[in-house]
Amino acid sequence: MGYRLPSIPFLRLRFDLCAQKEANLPAFKGSLLRGAFGHALRRTVCVMGPQQPCPTCMLRKQCAYPRIFETLIEPDEPVPRFLRGLPTGPQPYVFEPFDEQRLYRVGDSLSFDFILLGQAIELHPFAIFAVSQMAEQGLGFKRMPFRLEKVFWQKTNDKDAAEEWRLLYDGATKRLPETPILQLPTSNQVSTSHLQLATCNLRFLTPTRLKFNNNLAIDFNFRMLVFKMIRRVLELAHFHIPGASIDWEFHDLLVAADAIKIVQSDLRWIDWERRSNRQKTEMMMGGFVGEMVLEGDLEPFEELLRTCEVVHVGKGCVFGNGKIRLVINHEAKK
Repeated sequence: MGYRLPSIPFLRLRFDLCAQKEANLPAFKGSLLRGAFGHALRRTVCVMGPQQPCPTCMLRKQCAYPRIFETLIEPDEPVPRFLRGLPTGPQPYVFEPFDEQRLYRVGDSLSFDFILLGQAIELHPFAIFAVSQMAEQGLGFKRMPFRLEKVFWQKTNDKDAAEEWRLLYDGATKRLPETPILQLPTSNQVSTSHLQLATCNLRFLTPTRLKFNNNLAIDFNFRMLVFKMIRRVLELAHFHIPGASIDWEFHDLLVAADAIKIVQSDLRWIDWERRSNRQKTEMMMGGFVGEMVLEGDLEPFEELLRTCEVVHVGKGCVFGNGKIRLVINHEAKK
């Protein structure tokens, strides 16, 4: 039996905002959206007031704000050794802005996906209301107002992996007409069709920040990438999937990754800046984008790769960094 990866349930929401005044926004909007969302969510759900720090709040385990936006690690909580001493764990959400448009005229649409993971899925009404509030309060340095028009949720047909977008929230009525169904990353039924993956095009669609030996890197092998991916998935499962079966002994999978060759790599580095409100400064958030071609028996890794299509990989995933897409070719086993 091969390594068993815990499944990460997710809910992909698609928000459609409408500009109420002309607005200039950054090209990379993930940091902007995440910051505005966090402020709006706390103002919406916090009953203790802005002077109450979340780590010492008596309501922290029930409050939607830390459950979605700031994963607090309790002092007596058992955690993996590499997370000991840290105040927070990985957050159960990812922003996925669609484009790099900067100028929005009155009536223009600003759309983005927002992915909730694990037990945060049940809190989606709070997330929707927070986005509505952040839009009204304004985006960007000048706080230009938007209006939340509609929210859709993605439903995937398990049989053919077809995608269907269903209306979840109508801004005109401010109602939630249905309850979404959680989804699981699809693996194209590889386990049932007994196919071996021979080649795989792995595309890095947004800046990806991988650190090895505390340094950002663009040159790495498949084993190093698998290590980062599996750490990402297991940490999310530990904090956000109650009762998940997690096997931290994944050395055999790393050994198998040594057999996968990167036969072609076309990665390039791009930089972008984000404003850190906590540190009151601009921060460089560059990463690599591009494509690499993998070759070998990739079947043991497809579930991991498919999961990271949803949860992303590397630093800054919540901003939309580290978005990947998998394009595979199947060859029958001999």
